[in-house]
Amino acid sequence: MRLVAMEVTNFGPYRGSQRFEFADQPGVEVVWGENGRGKTTFLNALRWALFGIVLGRASGQIDLSKVGNRDDADSSTVSPFKVVLTFNHSQHNYKLTRAYVRETSSGAATFRTTVSLVKDGDVLGPDDRERELATLLPQQIARFFLFDAELLQEYEQLLTPGSEAGEKLKESIERVLGLPVLTRARDDVASLLAAARTAQAKAAQQDRTTQALGNDLQLASDEAENERTNVRELNDLVVELQNDVNELEKELRSNTRYRSMLATRDSKRDEVERLRARATARVDDLAAAAGATWRAVLAPVVASELATIEAKDDALTSRLAAALAARQVATAITTGTCPTCRQAVSPEKTQQLHAHQQGEDADAVQAELTTLRARRDALRKMRADSGELVRLEEEASQARVDLSDAEGALRELESELADAPEGTAEIISNLVNEHAQKHTSLTNTRSRLKDSREELIRKDNAVTALSEKLRKLGASGSGQEDRKVAWLVQLHKLLTSAVNEFRDRLRDRVEEQASEVFRALSAEKDYDRLRINDNYGLTILHADGSEVLNRSSGYEHVVALSLIAALQRCSPMNGPIITDSPFGRLDKTHKEHVLEALPQITDQVLLLVHDDELDREVALNKLGTDLVAEHYLRRVGVRHTEIESGGHRDR
Repeated sequence: MRLVAMEVTNFGPYRGSQRFEFADQPGVEVVWGENGRGKTTFLNALRWALFGIVLGRASGQIDLSKVGNRDDADSSTVSPFKVVLTFNHSQHNYKLTRAYVRETSSGAATFRTTVSLVKDGDVLGPDDRERELATLLPQQIARFFLFDAELLQEYEQLLTPGSEAGEKLKESIERVLGLPVLTRARDDVASLLAAARTAQAKAAQQDRTTQALGNDLQLASDEAENERTNVRELNDLVVELQNDVNELEKELRSNTRYRSMLATRDSKRDEVERLRARATARVDDLAAAAGATWRAVLAPVVASELATIEAKDDALTSRLAAALAARQVATAITTGTCPTCRQAVSPEKTQQLHAHQQGEDADAVQAELTTLRARRDALRKMRADSGELVRLEEEASQARVDLSDAEGALRELESELADAPEGTAEIISNLVNEHAQKHTSLTNTRSRLKDSREELIRKDNAVTALSEKLRKLGASGSGQEDRKVAWLVQLHKLLTSAVNEFRDRLRDRVEEQASEVFRALSAEKDYDRLRINDNYGLTILHADGSEVLNRSSGYEHVVALSLIAALQRCSPMNGPIITDSPFGRLDKTHKEHVLEALPQITDQVLLLVHDDELDREVALNKLGTDLVAEHYLRRVGVRHTEIESGGHRDR
């Protein structure tokens, strides 16, 4: 597929009818536009024309009533819009028109979507149109041709075994590589084989020697078919539940602001209740200690008195030591023996001690010191009690302040929520609950589907064993059915083997091509190649074969671009690459490498970028003659952008 032109009418900021001509020679085109000028909308215009959807953040679909260009004076108006896309494919010319049009009935205006596809001048009917579009570029593989930086980041999911996003990506990759052609053939043969075994069982039931075995085969076939039906129903239910979950997530994303405010409000309510309980507890503690409030009043007097008492304590302690020493001297003089060491005191020493035997009464001094210390201890306790009161008062005061702040924040949140449409809180609450229930159902159904598939394998094996046993017995009248079963068994084995071998070869080829592109893009020379897993996830390997762990978000984009390039090279479905802001996470060197590699990936590339993301001089130097056209999105007004082709604003 090669894009020729796109005409947009009142789509997003593109007011009126504006026509964009794609370059008619192979190479890279650049559309320059500041943030908010319509680069993402340009990508969405292509997506709308091809698939009838408009995507916002996190790949959520945008309500079509909000897409049309709106008059500055009335932003609530729902406006019709249209995109006409002309392209060619396999020497056929196509003109695809998709419009969101207004219809008036009974005085009320309603809107609907209209689609038309013209092929080589002939208008196709609805069935032919949908079949043709599904063949040209199926929506499931659009991510490999129309993508932005957000989609590039999702490729990391391929490294997570069993992830829902990874499984979807794997299905899309195998579809773009052409694998479903073989898998559908294998599944069709499996259905024919089941029917042939039923016929074999009926033929065996006509022969008395094989009647019992035929009955067993019929019963086993019926059980296997019932299980196969169960697998199909569970698979359909998984798809239905996944769609429900996706729709609920879109609705929740559309209410992100109020949902966040409600969650914050609920959290703040819990905080207020916790702080209120804390403040009450502190006030109660303070009330319980209120009987000792007078102690806090006397705290300065207590502190002064304590200082005096502690000074007296030091003096009395010294006096007591002197009195005790004098008592020891008197004892030594009286008894002639030292009371401490129990040695005799000579007359000469006794004469010398007479000069030191005078002193205070130690018992009296001890009694005075004991009384003083009792008073000191009482005052210390009084001081401690007053300190506890101060602490309780400070904590109670802080608890009241914290509660007041939290209540103020809660009032602000509730005031903002009061401006929300009526019933918003209830709607979001219901959405959250329904999403949780659907997600639980989805998880449980996936588990049941896994069990049912395993049971189907067991029952199919039982059918196969009985069928083979009948074939070997060779019942009369069942020869033709036996031969048909044997032939279909071999064909099914052949196709199963072909699917597995083709898948392995595809993975090997994708790994080889992705590694080649990666080496051209990477600025780290020690990064040698990429290794592919069963889900087509790519791991970076060092030159010594070891894995690169915890790769950066920039390298996630490099790996994703390498995979997309490999899929373009390996896929039977080739198409243009239209990408919005792919350079945001890349450094200067990697930007240059990507620019050099882009012309080798496919022959039609369009980059939607802004000047801060990509330096124009770098683009001119690195693309050289592969830069086939430049365009600029010019701001006319807040809701009005004009597409200017053939240059850049600096020219």
